[in-house]
Amino acid sequence: MSVQELMDIFHISKRTVYYDMDKINGWLRQNSLPPVEYVRGTGFLLPDAARSRLPATAQAVQPQHYYLSGGERKALLCLQLASRSSPLFLHHMEDLLKVSRGTAHSELKRLKVELAGYGLTVRFDRKQGYFIQGNEKDLRAALSHFLFELLPYGNWSHFSPTIDSLIHADLFKRHFPAFRAEHLVSVYGMIVSGEQLIGMELTDETILHLTVRLWLSATRLKQGQTVHMDKEEKSALRKTLQFKAAAQIAAELGELFGIGVPEDEICYITVYLLAAKVNRVEVESETLETKRLRSATEEMISLFEQNGCVYFQNREALKKQLFLHVKSVFYRTKYGLNVENPLTGKIMEEYREVFELTRKSIQPLEKVIEKPVNQHEIAYLSMHFGGWLRREQTKPVPRKRAAVVCVNGVSAARMLKNQLEQLFPSIDLIAVLSLREFEKFKGRTDFIFSTVPLPGCKVPVFIVNAILSDTEKGHLLGQVGQHLGVMGGQQTGLSAQAIVELVGKHAEIVNKEALLEDIQRYLSAAKGQTPKPEPKEFKPTLAELLTPVRIAIREDISHWRLAIRTAAKPLLHDGSITDGYVRAMIDKVNQYGPYIVAAPGVAIAHARPEDGAVRASMSLLTIRKGVAFSSQPRHLVHLLFVVVGMDGQSHLKALSQLVDMLKDKRNRRMLGNIEKKAEIIRLILQYSSI
Repeated sequence: MSVQELMDIFHISKRTVYYDMDKINGWLRQNSLPPVEYVRGTGFLLPDAARSRLPATAQAVQPQHYYLSGGERKALLCLQLASRSSPLFLHHMEDLLKVSRGTAHSELKRLKVELAGYGLTVRFDRKQGYFIQGNEKDLRAALSHFLFELLPYGNWSHFSPTIDSLIHADLFKRHFPAFRAEHLVSVYGMIVSGEQLIGMELTDETILHLTVRLWLSATRLKQGQTVHMDKEEKSALRKTLQFKAAAQIAAELGELFGIGVPEDEICYITVYLLAAKVNRVEVESETLETKRLRSATEEMISLFEQNGCVYFQNREALKKQLFLHVKSVFYRTKYGLNVENPLTGKIMEEYREVFELTRKSIQPLEKVIEKPVNQHEIAYLSMHFGGWLRREQTKPVPRKRAAVVCVNGVSAARMLKNQLEQLFPSIDLIAVLSLREFEKFKGRTDFIFSTVPLPGCKVPVFIVNAILSDTEKGHLLGQVGQHLGVMGGQQTGLSAQAIVELVGKHAEIVNKEALLEDIQRYLSAAKGQTPKPEPKEFKPTLAELLTPVRIAIREDISHWRLAIRTAAKPLLHDGSITDGYVRAMIDKVNQYGPYIVAAPGVAIAHARPEDGAVRASMSLLTIRKGVAFSSQPRHLVHLLFVVVGMDGQSHLKALSQLVDMLKDKRNRRMLGNIEKKAEIIRLILQYSSI
């Protein structure tokens, strides 16, 4: 590889290239390996002797240090202070954060300021070092906040890989050995089971947050730290339906972590459930607080109508849905379980009128809470009110059917649906779904509007934000227009009308009627002259199909048939294939021999879609000692991939990226000898650019 190529790949200077190469060669010599050579006209080359011995030598090397961002340093420091089992001094913080003494002291000062917002203080003792002092409930709220600094928002498919990577990285492995991915998976399942017990459905994002909060609670209990609830509070919480689910979750938590869960902790889990954002609750407990919140909800609606000079036609339905959110806001605000709304800034900018009307209408709720409601919660309530504002009275006969998938909760989904209905009156939006609902959805649609990618979806998917800007609306009009077919005069006019409204927000229109007519004429002419392009289907990347849960590492496997079954197991588990697909892959090798061995040490097993494919997907089994697909040495396989395609098209992008990754024999060698899944994930991400 040439110097210029290294400069381009790593965005470094020529001087840095030579400096780093000297350090690399120094390390190679220190480990009795031949150094990198520079060949004129070719570039840097690693001698074969070094190349063959390097994997074994590298395995003995300690993991490289993870370079923390400012937010990660603060989060890691807070978690370490709270979970410490021995005295913690400034020099320990230097080692933890891999920074100088001055930087460690500065990070500690910044942490003190932020913890003060939770009513917590950082104290110092000459013998015990630094520690956090304050109420356990406040500390858990702070710990949740800081842990979320290290973890992503969204859905489990994004959350789980990040957890898995963190566990295998030096960041958590060294400092938090008790952090286990399987624990989080189990806690996630407990919450889902608790939902089903009481007929409640939480938003996708909320379940992820609860998973982390409950893991933290269990960890604190193991350290002997418990929350204490007021006697009257406990009496009120025991009367709620959520207490029943909390008791079941607590019992399962206790069994998983080997701890006793006292009633105060069960009540605190109840608070978590009451504060959670929900899509649906089948039965609601009628406590005194519930009655007060119902009354506050009624008053809020009246104030909104009065201040905004609007009238909600289906008031009872609004009251029923708004109450669920008001109740969550009440418990989050009362117990300091603050959440950040990533859309707050956009709502305040794009829907300032609705935000201000909501802010003026929340006094009844603040009176019940006896605390002010922060702007993030006001933004959530604004989204709910905005989605219920009166829409157009007339609606053309729908030509197409679509569904909305939104992971941000009911309020965001309702507002998104309202915007889409205004943009596309010719589309019938038949369902608004959470991500989990979409997995089970069987309705017929022509396309999907979604706030997250939906790998393997059989119809076109348009990725949108919950709040659409004017620019995004215009872009979406163009994208969706390609899928609507030839539209008659009325619907063309409505699309033209949307364009006129967008223009009117940025420029003065002298004659709207004339502009509307010109745009209608232009759109009609364009449809007659320009052939419509084929719909652009969503093609997932390698990282989206070959997720961490679909990767397994084994030392050895006794037979190639068992290897195929083992490689396919994650796809069977998540429903991507049926048993018939596994049998078909094995039958093909029995019939045609080891034709699936595509490169030295690499086999790619697959079957036809009709053999049992459910959705496009991939899996990988790494076999360190290899498994023989025949008696010939060239058929010894270390990397066994299972590829599932649905239509001959949707999986091709990921397959192309896989081929690019496997072209490099260094990648094949590294993957075949790998010990840590996180290293595989990093390589996959490197080849998964969109």
